[in-house]
Amino acid sequence: MFVLNVILAVVIAVPFLVGGIGKILDVEMMAIARQHLGLPPGLFRIVGILEFLGGVGVLAGLHQDLPLIGILAAIGLIGMTIGAGFYHQKAGDTMKQWLPAVVMGSLPIFYIILRIATA
Repeated sequence: MFVLNVILAVVIAVPFLVGGIGKILDVEMMAIARQHLGLPPGLFRIVGILEFLGGVGVLAGLHQDLPLIGILAAIGLIGMTIGAGFYHQKAGDTMKQWLPAVVMGSLPIFYIILRIATA
């Protein structure tokens, strides 16, 4: 069962780590997304930092002594994706454009359930 925890944690953490770094560095693709969503650069960097830290927290939560860290990080990531959905809605995006946020917001729910069940 722990292998499933690791796989799920990596599937969650990697996109948030990469996306967070992209937002922090304001790479071109992220700058376009930021402008589309109407977010100021400073707030977008803060979102990137929180995404990065959330990904780190999910991975840290795999340690046998730190499951609570992973659970709290996953809860934070769920909140981040709810915020992303709000900004996509505000920008008038279609559900197809929201889908990555919905998927990335759903995976931490499974992670939380799995971590609680196996902690």
